[in-house]
Amino acid sequence: MIEEKILRDLGLTEIEAKIYLACLELGTDSVLHIAKKAEIKRPTCYLSLDNLFEKGLVSKIEKKNTTLYSAEDPNIILNKYKEKIANFQDLLPFFHAKFNKGPKPKIRYYEGKEALWEIYTKVIAPEKKIYFFGTDIEKLLKHFPTLIDYWVKNYSTKCKKSLELVSYNKAGLKHAKINKKNREIRVMPKNLPVFADIAIIKNKVFIVSLDNLFGILIESDDIAKTFKNFFMLAWMAAKPNSK
Repeated sequence: MIEEKILRDLGLTEIEAKIYLACLELGTDSVLHIAKKAEIKRPTCYLSLDNLFEKGLVSKIEKKNTTLYSAEDPNIILNKYKEKIANFQDLLPFFHAKFNKGPKPKIRYYEGKEALWEIYTKVIAPEKKIYFFGTDIEKLLKHFPTLIDYWVKNYSTKCKKSLELVSYNKAGLKHAKINKKNREIRVMPKNLPVFADIAIIKNKVFIVSLDNLFGILIESDDIAKTFKNFFMLAWMAAKPNSK
């Protein structure tokens, strides 16, 4: 059920989601009826209702010999989560400071088209200066046919200082010719193919296997500077596409 999934995304367990939905339908009712409606055992229902009460998702009324529970208004719950998000946003500068602290490199692994697309478009593309190192245009367009157009449309005017080295093949030569107005592009020597796509920005290096669709994002000043130097060596060995 989609409603259960949404509640689980908010941090509820599967059982808590079932109980909250049962409470919504029943109004104010006993644990016996709530457990029956949610199709779970009463002892489990007692424990989960206590958890939901602590989270502010249900309220309870003490009667003579029993306790009745009712679901809180969904709007109240929404406002609580909005408040939590607002509090988190207020502390973003603090969290970013902690996130970037320390000399150790941060290494993250990404797998699959969707994850790689997010890094290409949300992390790499917005930067004003990018070093694209060894891109195999044929493989890139096979998996991400709209990526270059997306970059040109949204960011190319902001990235005039970007440099791009592409692997030598028919697609790379065509790409260099068509897009030379958007940025400086050179083609790698024919006998020196690059088997991974590499993008270098500021203090980050993104290395992608286009054959296996996984990528590694390394955040390190030293490593980024080293890769930039490697890039410049390759750049001097390459030639502008004059065709």
